[in-house]
Formats: sequence, C-alpha cells, structure tokens
Amino acid sequence: MTGAILGGGATTAARMRLGLALTVLCAVGFAVLASVVRLIYAGGADAATVTLSRAGACAFLFAAVAAARGQPVLPPPGLRLWTVAIGVLWLTGTYSYVQAIGLIPIGLAATIFYLFPLLVAAIAVAFGGERLSALQVAALVVGFAGVALAVGVSGGAIAPAGIAYALAAAVSLALNISLSARVMRGAGTLTAVSGITGAWFLAMLALLPWTGASLPAGPEGWSWLAVGMVVFCVSTASFYAAITLIGPVRTATICNLEPASAAVFAFLILGERLGPVQVVGIVLVVGAILLVQFGDRKPGS
Repeated sequence: MTGAILGGGATTAARMRLGLALTVLCAVGFAVLASVVRLIYAGGADAATVTLSRAGACAFLFAAVAAARGQPVLPPPGLRLWTVAIGVLWLTGTYSYVQAIGLIPIGLAATIFYLFPLLVAAIAVAFGGERLSALQVAALVVGFAGVALAVGVSGGAIAPAGIAYALAAAVSLALNISLSARVMRGAGTLTAVSGITGAWFLAMLALLPWTGASLPAGPEGWSWLAVGMVVFCVSTASFYAAITLIGPVRTATICNLEPASAAVFAFLILGERLGPVQVVGIVLVVGAILLVQFGDRKPGS
C-alpha cells in the first residue's frame, strides 16, 4: 500500500516522480468517487452511510497495516489531541462534500471544494510565516472570481445549502492538510494516518444517533458502496504518501486535476453537463491555484 505509506529511502528525484504519480492517482480516484456517490444515493444509501463506510474501511486498513509492520497504531500521547482534531476535520469535510454532491452539480461542488489549496496557502501565510508575492495574491483573487462565475451561472437550480456544504468541506480539508503534516512529522506517516482515520470513524459513530443512516436497498447499491470504499482507501493512502514525498502545498496544488476530472466523469457516467461560463470559472480556479504554487519560481529552481 504505497510502500506502507513510504518507509524506503528513494532519491530526491525518484521521490518527486513517485509523489507526482501518487497525487495524480489520488486526484483521479477522488474524481471518480464524486460520481460513485451519486450512484450510491440512487441505490438508497445516504451521506451518513457513505461517510461511515469510508471511515471504517480506512481505519481498519491503516491500523492493520501499521500493526503488521510492527508500528504503533496510535501516535504518542502528546500528539493524540491533534489526531482527534484532524479526525473530526476528516468527518466534517467528507460528510459535507458528499452532502454537497447530493444537492448541487458535481462540477460546481468540485470547483468550490477545490478552493482548499488556496486556503492552505492562506493558512501558511497567517500561521506559518510564509510570504506571498504580488503575483500569488493576484492569483488568489482570480481564483475566487472563478468560483463566483461557476456559482453564478446555474440559476435557480442551485441549492444554497449545497454551496455551504462544499465550502465547509474545503475549509475542513485545508485545516486537515495543515495539521496532519505536523502529526506525521512527529509520529510517522502510517501511524499518524491510522490514528487520524480511527478518530474519524469514532467521531462518525458518535454522531449516528443524530444523523441516522440509510443502507442501500439492493445489490447494486451495496456494490457501489463497496467500490466507493476501495477507491477512497487507495486515494487516501496515495494522498498522505504524496504529502510525505512532495509536501502538502504541492500535493494540494496537483490535486486540482480533480475538478476537471470530476466534471469529465460526471459527463461520462451520469450525463451531467457544464455550461461554458462554468467551464471558464473552473479554468480560472485551476489556473489561479497553479500560479499560487509555481508563479513565483525562477527557471531551474
């Protein structure tokens, strides 16, 4: 499983190539999941069932791999409060995103959700002491303008709650990325991810009396739920391994393949379409995020 979330010692160039490949795999996997969620909903399940199944599958998988490799399943005591906080953020982000997918078009949900790299940059400036160039600040403005275009062209069919859920998911993932890098440095990637997904699963279990859960009504719904669990586990493993290899900001940036990929898969699988203004909005968002990451680099650096 991605080298048990990367224990070997590859060269810098090899680590970069592997990190890029894993990030692309992660982006495509999450893009497919957006359409799979719709099919799970059509099979009778709801957001709580989708979230709980993902959390349980990831928690079991990562804990089992950590134990098999003789590594701790939980981070050291000093990092456990952070682990619980990140698990709650995972719950908030995934639950909000699958709710958004049920309320608004997948392309729009993905566009809003993929504000998270811009938010990661903002957190780095506010709390990490990083500085952004004028070009990068301009890119942030362009990115938000792109989201405004994508949100504003769909007329009365757009549910405000869906937009709010997508924004909540973006904020949650940005905080998740910023905090999880700290826990992984102190506990090791595999141990950190095992603890984070375990906390996420327990948090979702605690909420079930209030959220309830609707199970799939037939074999097709259960099949799509199983597909979603497998794809989510592979994508999550790839995501955290990529953070270890190439860092959180670059991983978040390359993951912006997902909005365009999600729209393509929604077209191929579900028959959804995007209007030309929404496409322009998506292009602006992705272009702005790339500028934030690469716009201030000098040739050869």
